[in-house]
Amino acid sequence: MRSALVAVLAAVLLAPAGAAAQSPFQPLPPAPPPPPETVVTEPGDDESGISALQQGFLILAGVVLVVGIGVAIARDARRNAPVEARPGGGSGGASAGEDAGARKKTDARAAQKQKAAAKRARQARKKNRPVRK
Repeated sequence: MRSALVAVLAAVLLAPAGAAAQSPFQPLPPAPPPPPETVVTEPGDDESGISALQQGFLILAGVVLVVGIGVAIARDARRNAPVEARPGGGSGGASAGEDAGARKKTDARAAQKQKAAAKRARQARKKNRPVRK
């Protein structure tokens, strides 16, 4: 037992001084700076990106895309616009006189149905009201 204790004590005392000087709480020594890299460029090598012609094609493609989207939106808006809101007053298909009479009748019927449905809903709400005392 004593011989083991003496061996450990001797190992601690004879340890190199550098190992005893290191502490986990001290900052690391700075790393050596990397050697500078030299880049060799050839005088005739000019790669600056896309050429002027390619830039022109890209701009032209962008303009065509934006105009195409605008045309598609305008065409769809004209198709889905109400007939009365169109300038010129025509529907484009049948004559305006034939179509207008049929539309007025269906509009009047729809208004009557809507009015009757609203009246039934009002009566149902009145019927289901809680009684106040």
